[in-house]
Amino acid sequence: MSGRLHRRLLCGIVAITAIGSVCTSRSGPPSVTIQGGAIVRPVVVAVESTPPAQIESARNEIPEETRDASDPGIERLRGATWWEANRKLRPQLAQVGELLFASLLEGDTQQSAEGASRVQRLRDAMRAHRQLKPAGWNRLVTQVRAARAETGDYSALMLANALINEIRYRDGTDGSYYAPARFFAESGVCKDFAVAKYLLLREAGFDASQLRLVLLAPRYNNTPDDWHVMLVVQAGGMAAPAALDSPPPPVRKRTGDASGNAVSPDTVDTSNKSDPQARPSGPSARLVAILAGRKPADAVLRAPSGPVVVTLDASGQAERPLAVVFNEQGSLSFEREAPVSRYRPHASKRRGVRAIVADDAGQSWSVDSSGVFPKWQLTNAGGEAKG
Repeated sequence: MSGRLHRRLLCGIVAITAIGSVCTSRSGPPSVTIQGGAIVRPVVVAVESTPPAQIESARNEIPEETRDASDPGIERLRGATWWEANRKLRPQLAQVGELLFASLLEGDTQQSAEGASRVQRLRDAMRAHRQLKPAGWNRLVTQVRAARAETGDYSALMLANALINEIRYRDGTDGSYYAPARFFAESGVCKDFAVAKYLLLREAGFDASQLRLVLLAPRYNNTPDDWHVMLVVQAGGMAAPAALDSPPPPVRKRTGDASGNAVSPDTVDTSNKSDPQARPSGPSARLVAILAGRKPADAVLRAPSGPVVVTLDASGQAERPLAVVFNEQGSLSFEREAPVSRYRPHASKRRGVRAIVADDAGQSWSVDSSGVFPKWQLTNAGGEAKG
């Protein structure tokens, strides 16, 4: 971990001591714990062994611009909306912001089981990609790298995103992360789009520290099909992380809230999964021409398919619950167990009633049960939600 990042996270630890406690295990390896709406690992060991006066002194020694870069992210996460599903709380993606790029944990003993599994599947795809690449892949890499050199990171992201979104969406995959050669031949789902963009940008010169794959949990309809994977990039010249999302399924059904009103952006594929071969697969005719060298790569920018590159808060996934962040180096879980209240008012079970629930650390949460899934927020001393 760089000294600058270590100082930023230490600053974050100091900033959250008023709302959360740090649970540690001196006999085991450090692990990420999200309590009181904030990340308290992986630097908690350093904090534990440091006297409070020294911590405050260290905070005062951090340059003001560094504190300014860290504190707003911590404050935003403290006031974030956390969605509950299956007794897990997860913060909204856009409210996590640049904290997506905190240090990732490595090793199965430190990562969550879900995070370690995602990292392994990504590494398997990278290994397969080194052995076999799609015909014309190097043309894509060369032109994305050239776009970055000529006009900066944003242009490279726009081009890479548009190129990969020229692959047709097709459900019915086996759950593994497809390497680009298989993805280009068979098509795939959101995770396969995200992996292809990740590998294209890596080969075009982006560092792994700039790239994060995010696993987003269901918000309205708790089915496996509603989990979503997307690439997020910390690019030079952009004030906020950029979202590189994939095209939606070809047939979509909007799910409704408790009142029967349609909601978005969550969608599920209602096409016939029993016969995935019945639908077109592989790259579009335009991408085929680019791979063969008959058209320049920037031809895709004239009428791009799927979502364009936008900042995280402008993405169609901005309000989705964030479960895990990962790349080839490791992962970081943003999930926490939902607090179990010692006393939950009976009225809180009725729709539209906001209840106050205490967690094991004595922090109070305001719970809005008006939707299909409850929304949680930390409260201030007066019992009002922070957000």
